[in-house]
Amino acid sequence: MTSERMQRRVERLLDQADEASDALDWERVESIARSVLSLDASNTDAQEFLALAAPHVGEVADRSPSVVSPVSSDELSSDAATPTSFANDRYQVSKFLGEGGKKRVYQAHDTLLDREVAFALIKTEGFDDTSRERITREAQAMGRLGTHPNIVTVFDLGTEGDSPFMVTELMAG
Repeated sequence: MTSERMQRRVERLLDQADEASDALDWERVESIARSVLSLDASNTDAQEFLALAAPHVGEVADRSPSVVSPVSSDELSSDAATPTSFANDRYQVSKFLGEGGKKRVYQAHDTLLDREVAFALIKTEGFDDTSRERITREAQAMGRLGTHPNIVTVFDLGTEGDSPFMVTELMAG
């Protein structure tokens, strides 16, 4: 049985998921629902939010390889729109993974820690200070959750030019 304090936390998260679904922010709905499920795996409200968000998120990840194909190193060097590195060359772009409504995601090599990562460059159209603070809070919350099989681990958070970025573990598929 969950404590009263944890139940209040779950209720707050579910309220946030409800607000995010009203705003059609499906990535946030999914993220919040997964957070709730990490606290209470049998929470039916979180399961319903996850099911509600499923058709709207992960569209790039769910496409067949023929629709989203890796970018070759030749294409990287010839395409000015595709960066070759981020964060003062710490993250060397291997390939473009996909783009959603809120971010562009690249597979990159972290040269400092010598590992493959997912580098998400957050789109800033319509961003204000509150939006930037929300991104930071979400990344910090994900980082505090630690390692869990249903939650992507956040390795780094920063800015590239005027755009915030988040570096997470690279997930298969």
